[in-house]
Amino acid sequence: MNRFSRFAFVGASIGLGLFSLAVMTLGADKQTAKKSKVPAKSAATNARRGRADPGPLELFKSPDGKHNGWKVKLSGGRRLATPAFAEGKLFLGGGFGSHEFYALDAETGRIVWQYDTKDDGPTAAVVADGYVGFNTESCELEILDLAGKPVWKKWLGDPLMSIPAIADGMVYMAYPDSKGAHDHKLACFDLKTGDSRWENTIPGEIITAPVVQDDRVYAASLEGTLSCFDSRTGNLLWSESKNATSSPVVWKDRCLFSRRTETKIAEGNRTVKQQSEQIASRGTGNTDSVRDIAATSRTADYLDYSKRAKSRKETAAQKADDGVGFGGAFKGGGKISQAMSNLGQASVCGVWSYQGSKPFIYRERLYAAMADKVVCVDPATEKLLWEKKFHSDEPGKRGGTELLDAALSPPALVNGKMFLGTSDGSVLCLSAETGDLLWRVNIGESIAFQPAVAGGRVFVATESGSLFGIKTGDSQDDGWFMWGANAAHTGSLPTNNKEK
Repeated sequence: MNRFSRFAFVGASIGLGLFSLAVMTLGADKQTAKKSKVPAKSAATNARRGRADPGPLELFKSPDGKHNGWKVKLSGGRRLATPAFAEGKLFLGGGFGSHEFYALDAETGRIVWQYDTKDDGPTAAVVADGYVGFNTESCELEILDLAGKPVWKKWLGDPLMSIPAIADGMVYMAYPDSKGAHDHKLACFDLKTGDSRWENTIPGEIITAPVVQDDRVYAASLEGTLSCFDSRTGNLLWSESKNATSSPVVWKDRCLFSRRTETKIAEGNRTVKQQSEQIASRGTGNTDSVRDIAATSRTADYLDYSKRAKSRKETAAQKADDGVGFGGAFKGGGKISQAMSNLGQASVCGVWSYQGSKPFIYRERLYAAMADKVVCVDPATEKLLWEKKFHSDEPGKRGGTELLDAALSPPALVNGKMFLGTSDGSVLCLSAETGDLLWRVNIGESIAFQPAVAGGRVFVATESGSLFGIKTGDSQDDGWFMWGANAAHTGSLPTNNKEK
């Protein structure tokens, strides 16, 4: 849905003729401006080759001179999602509110082609079987080939805030049924043709992305329900409301995810609510129970909207919403109230970029970046093996004593190492075995999305519209090719990777 449609909808809902006319006029002006910026193109000319709108390509060298690579600044300076790697190229949307989708040479950073979307806000992409999949925040699921040629697209609903998944020749996507029952659906489409295979009702938008593994689709809704579907038929196998705050990872018939709990504590002469978060474990069977991993429990002011309403990132996200027709309380069919109560997020942009304390399994260990610290747990015994903190508790320091926004991105795990970004602009490389810091590179721009790692490079997208390709110094750093490692978001390395 474009800005004109959103503003027109608001005016019609209010039912005041003059106000509606003014809003529609404003929407029409914005529509005209949008069309002048992104001229209409036929499918044959929609993919443009060579350097186009992006800013200049720069060579990058770390302050200590040990790591070099490249940096490209995309037009608009918008927050960027995780790039996807395939066949020597990176596939990346131009950020929340943009109308551009790019392929870049992974070695040099040069633009190979640019595809202009009809609607704004391309999400993180997934790549599988020679196809690139992504959705635009305003409404459409798109499939391109690796040369940037459109294969098919579908208008689904407004807004779309999660990432699609691809597995076994199918695309899985959550969306609001804006033109139908106004509920949310999880749907399956044929990757090559776009033909609908099945759909089923879910409580609301899902957190980040569905996870497809062992003929099942797992999804966590914004309000905290964890659901499991048969990936072939769409039949609901089980669903349980447990205040889930991340998409899950599946390991040895266990479903692991982060979740929120609320307690009451004394504060002076009054009793107040306190949010906490921990990693939880549930069997994949229909009647299995949920158990919290106590060693991972922590306070979670970053999940409490009453505390983070005026945080730096919430303010920036609301401003970004203003730019795409979601200013104020109007958020389309996103059911943002669910995210407010469970995740502390009250904007379309915030949910679009929210990834939570998503756990991953690597070499029989569980890893999660929980706001400002990384934890490593033995998932079999639930024993904490190590934790590393990257936030100051000292008053007056960056972040202060109240942690209202995540300070770390989710980690990427390859070659015995963990790669992640920080909100103060550092790329970190840790030993997965011990948590020791192997190296740190400051790039000077806030990082929220999970990095990708391929061919001895770590690829990092920033909240101010830059993409960095940094050499790690080890060609074996390879295999984490997109958000969640692969197109099914299982958080595991591909079968042809050398790691065991």
